[in-house]
Parts: sequence; structure tokens; C-alpha cells
Amino acid sequence: MIKNYYFLSFLFILLNLNYTYSQQHCGTDEMALELLNQQPELLTPWKKQWYFQEHLIQNYQTVSRGGNPYIIPVVVHVIHHDGNENISDEQIKNGIQILTRNYRKQNPDTSEIVAQFKPIAADMEVEFQLAKLDPNGNCTNGINRIRSTLTTIGDHQVKTLIHWPRDRYVNIYIVRNAAGLAGHALMPFQADTIPQWDGIVIAGDYMGNIGTSNDVRSVVLSHEFGHFFNLFHVWGGNNVPGFYYLPVAQPSNCAEDDGVDDTPNTIGWQTCNLNGNSCDTMLDNVQNFMDYAYCARMFTEGQKQRVHAALNSPVAQRNNLWTTQNLLETGLTANVGLCKADFKINRHLFCVGESVQFTDMSLHDVTSWNWNFGDLSTSNLQNPQHTYTNPGRYDVTLSVSDGSNSMSKTKQNALVILPDTGQSLPFYEDFEYRNSIEQTGLHPFSEHEINWTLFQGAGSNGNQCAALFCNDDTLSYQYAFYTPALDLRNVQQPVFTFKYAFARNHTSNKDNLKVKISKDCGQFWTTRLSITDTLASAPETETNFIPQNNQWKKVRISNIPPSFFTKNVVFKIEFTSSGGNNFFVDEINMYDEATIGIEENTWNESWSIFPNPTFDNIFIHASSIIESWKLITLSGRVLMRGNTYNNQIQLSLAEIPSGIYLVGIQTMEGMSWKKIIKR
Repeated sequence: MIKNYYFLSFLFILLNLNYTYSQQHCGTDEMALELLNQQPELLTPWKKQWYFQEHLIQNYQTVSRGGNPYIIPVVVHVIHHDGNENISDEQIKNGIQILTRNYRKQNPDTSEIVAQFKPIAADMEVEFQLAKLDPNGNCTNGINRIRSTLTTIGDHQVKTLIHWPRDRYVNIYIVRNAAGLAGHALMPFQADTIPQWDGIVIAGDYMGNIGTSNDVRSVVLSHEFGHFFNLFHVWGGNNVPGFYYLPVAQPSNCAEDDGVDDTPNTIGWQTCNLNGNSCDTMLDNVQNFMDYAYCARMFTEGQKQRVHAALNSPVAQRNNLWTTQNLLETGLTANVGLCKADFKINRHLFCVGESVQFTDMSLHDVTSWNWNFGDLSTSNLQNPQHTYTNPGRYDVTLSVSDGSNSMSKTKQNALVILPDTGQSLPFYEDFEYRNSIEQTGLHPFSEHEINWTLFQGAGSNGNQCAALFCNDDTLSYQYAFYTPALDLRNVQQPVFTFKYAFARNHTSNKDNLKVKISKDCGQFWTTRLSITDTLASAPETETNFIPQNNQWKKVRISNIPPSFFTKNVVFKIEFTSSGGNNFFVDEINMYDEATIGIEENTWNESWSIFPNPTFDNIFIHASSIIESWKLITLSGRVLMRGNTYNNQIQLSLAEIPSGIYLVGIQTMEGMSWKKIIKR
């Protein structure tokens, strides 16, 4: 018989691999109750849509598809915070393949179905494909990646980050924690009333059977799609009009029903007891995808009829997903062809002689590849490896073809090859007298079209700095500055400092700044500082933030482990936007505190250099007596030095090559430094 059912579906966390599981307590039902308490007006349309859909189901006559399955376009949104939940494209595709396999009764373990249920084990005649065109008709692989701390919550909030039209795509959200569950989904009658929450949320380690998941966990997505298609748990569910919770494995469940005639009444199982007869009437269908036993093998013919009824129902627009027009608009039946050339590199920094992995990300139907690695080397493999023998920045170009059309993608400064031995300290960059970021020796990175730019009009101690104009970031993106490789072998007290300026748009913004170090050319990073809540250096503003002179903060890193006192160390300034405002960096400084102290007194106002820039002579004037002076390169090599006992010095740079240098003076106040430009 048909009864009324529940608000939210859910699964419970896998405890071990011998088919023994226990319920994971969570707030899913409480969340639903809270929603109804906040919006009690939802209950009436829920009941209306439920009764309407149940009427359609009772009167639906299954029509043979003639071997032509329902094709369902899906899009996968990976909501991550740089953790294991950021699963690979391969694992996502594997999850969709297993989903289709299970719905087409092509899973290899169907031979293990209990004999009594083999005759009613159904080919659901439903298949799933990643979309090839996005809602705007642009080329896509059906996978989006969005950085957000909401991945650790995994409730309906993740759907506010991105949500493609639910009448054209099934939105799947990969998260770290699915609200304390393995997954959850809205039934059609609920989704009809809350369209912005329509979709499926699943923990990343329950997607597919490779990577972070496994065979046992791979059944979860099939289960959740069952709910999406209006299937209840085999023991029943929650009663919507009365809204009571019907937990699994309760004796009272024998009086309930799932609305499907050929699934025996059961209390529901959390262990794979194939001889279970919980309601003393007939054998339980423990191997059903809609039970909790995690040994699922099958759907029934009755469940198939209910799913097909949902797919032909206007409730929550399930009946538009598989239409000829929608399959054309989502690219599943259109001749999309080659529409995008793109590639990725496994990281951004490498050592000389290290193998670099290149991966083709072009779309669609590519048949040939032509790589130019920027060092006169080429390849026609799809995913080649290449080794660079000389340090430097390299542009990389990929040209692809589908046999009829060709496209290419060039990434400027796509990767940096570091020398075997880094430069000596000190390293100092204040962005003054520069025409571009590339002139600084720093290596910028952005995973967004926005990138670091040289900004004239603000600075912590001058008129230029590095800027990220990311106030319009609606999603979270990562940006970074890598220093050149630095040699710390003969350093006693290494110190890394820089100044930054940042303002939030709102107190809720969670933009983050990290400082990391690597001693293996960026293969592994160690975090030495992370700032979120105290990041702001200026008051909140919703307009584009431009810092004033007093709106800069200084970062000082001296907790550098001795194991990093090696010949090739890189520092990374990493900023992750999260809806906040623009971000600025200035005065990046790495020095040995025991020898050269280019820090706060770098721009000591008690002395000055003029003219700067210069073509020949410079004049130094100090308010205190100058005891000694040095002219050094940015790598720390001494070019000129002398002793004096005066507050004025004239130096000739006629024999010095054009470039940027540091001048240091020793006074009673200590050693301080300024940068000069020799034209």
C-alpha cells in the first residue's frame, strides 16, 4: 500500500569493510524540522505535490523503451577546501560510469543476487552523462571546482555557490562532509517547492570505486539518485503530512511500506544478512540499492516503474531532463566537436632535470596533439612528460585537432624551472622603478583570469606595489607569489618579511593568507603562517579598496626549521579570496638577521639618497654620523665598501653596470638599507 513519506534522504557512514555499519548521528532531520518551523507554509505545497505525484504513479503504465534508455545530463560541482574531497576528474567519471552500470543492471555482481529476487531484478533503462555544454551554450566537461569552507558542512548551503538549471541538469555536489552523512537528496515533491535546493550532495570518498572511494562505498550515488527519482527506502520513510522520523531497523517498520509492490516489507538492514526475514512474511530484499546494508546489487521491476513515472512527471521538472531538445542543448546529442584547447601542469615550480607532467584538458573529440614546451622541444603525445635542462620561465603551447578543426592554447610563464642552487641573501623587492611584475624576479601565479599586476598609486613605502584586484570574486580563488630559489646553507638566522594591505567587504568574509616554504622546488610545502580572522589591515568597505600609507600590516617569518637551510629554498605568499576585497603586497624581504638587517629600517627617514635613479653619481645624506657604508647586489655580493666619519657621502657608480642595488650605511642607530637604480 502507499503511504506518506519523509523530507530528506540519507545514508550512514561506513565503519568497516565486512558489511557491518552503524548509524551516523547527524542533524539532517533537525535541519528539515527547522526549515518547516521557519517556513511552515512549505508543508501545504509538499502535501499537494506528493498526492499529485502518487496519483500519477498509480495510473502510470510502463512503456517499453525499445532499448533506448532515458539519458540524464549531469553536472558535478566539486566543493573543496584543498583537501581530499577535491577528487580527480578520473574518479568523477568513474562514479558516473558506475552509476550508469548499476541502473542498467550491468554491475558484474548481479550473479550474486539471491535466487528469489533474480527474476525481478530490473534494468532501469536510465543512463547518465556529464554535460558537454553549460547553461550558456559554452563548452564544458561537466565538472566545476569551487573552493569553499562550506565543504566541511555539506548541507544545502553548498547549492548557493553554484546551481545549474534543474530542469536541464542534475546537480551533483562533491563535499568533504555531507552534513554528517555519506549523501543526501531531495525527493521530487520537496524539490518542486525548493528548486534552488534540488540536487544530490555526496561525500567525495563515496564517489566511484577508485581514488578515495572503494567498491562498497560506490553504491551511495545510486541510492541517492533513487531518492531523486522518487524512490523511498525499502522499509518506508518519513511521513510528510505528520512529519515523523522512521529510522531503520525498527520493528514498527513492518507496518510501513515504500510504495512498491515487489519489495517485501522489512524493518531495513545495516548488515548484509541475506537470510533476513525481519517481518516474518518473506525474505527481505537486503541487496536492494534502497536499503542500508551496503551490499546492493539490484533495483526491482516495481521500482523501475516508479522511477519511470517520476521521469514522466512535471513535478520538479524531471520530465524535461531527457527530452530531445534538452539533450541537444546540453551537448549530449549535439555534434559539439572540438570547442576548447586547454591543458594543466602538475605543479608550477620544478627543479632543473625534473620530469614535468603535462595533461591535455581540451574538449571535445580531440584526435591529435602538438606540444611546444618553450625550449625548442615538442611532442605529439596526449599527456607527455618533459624534462627541462636550463632554469627559467617557459611559455607552453598546445595545439589540438579533431581532424577537421584546430585550436591552440598558450600559457605565458606556464612554469618555472629553478636552478640547482639558489641565489644568496639578501633578496629584497619593493616594486619601485619596475615596469612589470616579470621584472621583479618573483614568480606570480593565479588560478583565475585575474592575476597580479604592478600598481602605481599605493605602496607601503613608495608609490608602487603588487596588487590583486579581486573585489569582484564571487567564488574562492587562489593566488600566489613564489620567491626565486634562495641559498640558505650559510645563513644563521633567516628571516622572511613582507607587507600587505587588505580590507573585507563584510565581517563574514573568510579570505586567507598563508606563507609556505619548500626545499624541493615546490613538490611539497610546509606552512609557517596562516591568517584568516585577523587578516584585515583596514576597515571594511564595499567599494574597491586602495590602501592608505597607514593601512599596511607586516608579516615576519623567523620560525624556519634548520632542515630548510639548504641550497634551494622557495617561499610562497598564498592568498585565497573568499568574497573579500582587493589585496596588495609590498617590500618582500629575505635576509640573514645575523649579518644584514634589511628590515624595518630599510627606508629609514633619517637618511636619503639622490638622485635615484641615477646615471652616475649618488649623494647620501644622513642626520647621524655615517661610520661605514656598502654597495651590494640583490644577491648580497659586495661591490663597494668604505669607512667614513661624516653625515654626507658622494659615490661614483660610473664603473657599475646598470641594474638595481642596495646601499647600506652604519650609524649609531644600526645598519639600514635603501635600494638604488643605476640606469
